[in-house]
Amino acid sequence: MKVDFFAIVFIFLILILTVYFPISGYRGMKRLKSQLTAGNHEEKARFYHRTIAGSWVPVILVLLLIPISNVNPGDLGLKWIQIDTTSVSKWIVYPLIGFFLLYLIYLLYSLFVIKYDKKNREKVAKTIPEDTRFLLPVTPKEKQLWTRVSISAGITEEIVYRGYLFFALAVVFPSLSIIHILLITTLIFGMGHIYLGKDAIKSTFLGLLFGVFYILFDSVIPVIILHIVQDLVVRDIFQEEEILND
Repeated sequence: MKVDFFAIVFIFLILILTVYFPISGYRGMKRLKSQLTAGNHEEKARFYHRTIAGSWVPVILVLLLIPISNVNPGDLGLKWIQIDTTSVSKWIVYPLIGFFLLYLIYLLYSLFVIKYDKKNREKVAKTIPEDTRFLLPVTPKEKQLWTRVSISAGITEEIVYRGYLFFALAVVFPSLSIIHILLITTLIFGMGHIYLGKDAIKSTFLGLLFGVFYILFDSVIPVIILHIVQDLVVRDIFQEEEILND
């Protein structure tokens, strides 16, 4: 492994995740809100496009480690599920698998109910914080873009925050335990979403949950699926025709 390139990428990515993303996210949200207030509703679509493009920059850097630093895709969690019941008690592993499946089913159910049940949609809408309400899609075009944002975020964030950071922190700081790495990656994930205001707390908790599931499955694949569905749940909360009729 070429430690020099690996170290450079590690430092650069940490700066992106802890400094650039929070600042650019805050400025982007502020600009979006200002443009929407001024009546420029096309800005939301542009914001979604920028979000998608920006999310792939860290992933490209991470994937460059494979040919340059001889990092295996499996080191980044890009492999099929491998559940270890030898070093961890089955009484912990199986309930966590059950919880993962139940939570995924709950999210899929919520996705369906919010889309087709107006009363539930209105109930959920009331729980959305005012400082992030404007970020959610309303028009059919925005909803299509939100689907792309959700898929992109699920793939890129899990590769970076779980797959890469879990591996890189263990390489750079070999004395760290898996619990320490889980907490550090959760904190970094929360920092990357601090521009969401109060919702950053929810994002931090989800980062912890996704980290636990990554440890459980030793693969980013199931966590990517869960992350995508999690983001898609809010896609249909606001319907254009209902807003126009209010």
